[in-house]
Amino acid sequence: MYARVARRLSEMPYRLVARATALPAVDGLRERRYRAALERHHDHLPPADDAQAVAFDALSRHGVATTDFDALAIPGAAAVIAQATALVADNLDHFRRSAARGRDFLLLPTAELMRRPDIYRLGLDPRLLDFVERYLGLPVAYDGVTIQYTVADGREVATRCWHRDREDRRMVKIAVYLNDVDGDGGPFELLPIPEPAGPKRADPFLLDHDAVIALADDAGIAAPISCEGPAGTVVLADTGRFFHRGKPATGRDRAAIFFSYFSSQPQRPFYCDRSGLTRADVRSLVDGLSDRQRRAALWHDRLPRRWRYIRPAAV
Repeated sequence: MYARVARRLSEMPYRLVARATALPAVDGLRERRYRAALERHHDHLPPADDAQAVAFDALSRHGVATTDFDALAIPGAAAVIAQATALVADNLDHFRRSAARGRDFLLLPTAELMRRPDIYRLGLDPRLLDFVERYLGLPVAYDGVTIQYTVADGREVATRCWHRDREDRRMVKIAVYLNDVDGDGGPFELLPIPEPAGPKRADPFLLDHDAVIALADDAGIAAPISCEGPAGTVVLADTGRFFHRGKPATGRDRAAIFFSYFSSQPQRPFYCDRSGLTRADVRSLVDGLSDRQRRAALWHDRLPRRWRYIRPAAV
């Protein structure tokens, strides 16, 4: 009981700010500032990259693209994926114990991630940052990396429920499968229409499965896009604009790396910064990298002061 009350109290600051920023007058002002920022930055965007054109077009048209790091021309990715795969193998007992204790959202401990800094740094590859910046239209904030493990128990819980991410208006999540993923293995799924107009739900970031099917029918879509593929498959998705989920796995467990990006001035910074890495960890991981890479990783340092001291929402 006391733990529940303490958690509620800790959540009050960001919940109050979330409600205040949703007020029409406040939201309208922030939207105008966002549009002005897009216009100012337009001429400073990185040039188009022919090697990434197919994936960029799919992401822009449908909200999701399936590819691999070779097609994106990202050097050294295969060695990093091998490191992540080894970390998952080393931590299988941890994942299974956590699942047995009832944990719905299974993450590799951050101490294990710190053992392999190249996994975090892969998300700061300059060509990935260029790709994301072109899509967002603004300078990039890199919110870090997680390695997630999904047990094949068929339960529709946590990120296996249909939802949109809350951090920003546009986002890019990059998922990398660490094992083969078919329709029974928990593939990433996305409903390829932005949030529809109409009556507002109690929580505009959540959607039950029947509502997703109804929306797909109304839009003439036979089914959500299901991103299946062998180990090493890369899924790029705008998880801020589009409803998505990890389909509940039934046939086999799934392991995947997730890199997260949004603009350097995100709409809701109190929903960011939740990878589990401390800011001291991040400073250590980006030591010696370029100024652009450091700015992307240390985005929190450039937030207006009023946002910096609101405790992030719990995962």
